[in-house]
Amino acid sequence: MSRIWLTMIIFLSSVGFDVTTSRAGPSGESRSISSASRGPIHRATDTVVDRVAVSEVNSELIRKAIQKHLESEWGHKVKTVHVTVLEPADPVMIPGGTVELQVIPNSMEEGLGRRMFHVEAVANGKSRKTIQVVADIAAMIDAVVVTRFLKAEELIDMSDLKTVGLRVHQINHPFITDQGEVIGKSASRPLPPETPLRPAFVKPPLVIKKGDRVLIEARR
Repeated sequence: MSRIWLTMIIFLSSVGFDVTTSRAGPSGESRSISSASRGPIHRATDTVVDRVAVSEVNSELIRKAIQKHLESEWGHKVKTVHVTVLEPADPVMIPGGTVELQVIPNSMEEGLGRRMFHVEAVANGKSRKTIQVVADIAAMIDAVVVTRFLKAEELIDMSDLKTVGLRVHQINHPFITDQGEVIGKSASRPLPPETPLRPAFVKPPLVIKKGDRVLIEARR
C-alpha cells in the first residue's frame, strides 16, 4: 500500500500541481507533503507599452494657419494674402493627437516681406510646442484704374473705371479700392489709361452756382 502512495506523489509532483498528500510516519502519525515545498513558482508578467499619438505638422498646415491669421488681422485692407514658408523645411512631429495651430501675435513683426512667426501647436487643449517659422508674405488688392485717358478737370464716370489685381509692398497702401470714392469726381491731373488711382488724383468736380461769372471759350 505504501508503494501505491509513493507512486502517486511522484506522478503529481512531476506535472507541476500544487497538491498536498499525506504519508504515514514511522510512528504511525500522518504528515502533510506539499509540492510547494520544492521551491517558488515563477509566473511571467505581461509588459504594457503605452503608445503616444503623434501628429505631423507640415509646411502647408503652417502656411494656412499664418494666412488665416493675417487675413483676420488686416481685414479689408488687402484682397488676398500669399504666404511662402521657408523654415522649417521638414515636418514637425507633435505628440498628443489632433493638433491645432495658433499664431502668437507679435507687434514687433508686422507688414509684408520676410517675417518670423511663432506658431503654437495645441493638442487636447494643451500647448505642446512652439514652432519658429520664417515666411515670405505678399498681399494683393483690387485697385481702381481708369480705362481711358482723362484730361484734367474731366468728370469721371463708372464706364471710365475698372478694378485690377495689384501687388502692394505695404499694408497701408495709397491706392483707391472702392469705385464709389471716384465716380462723380473729376481728375485733378491728366491720367493715362491703366493708372491706379490715388486720392490725390481726383477731386470734387467744379460746381457753378447761380450768380457765378464764367468764361465760355468757343473753339473751331
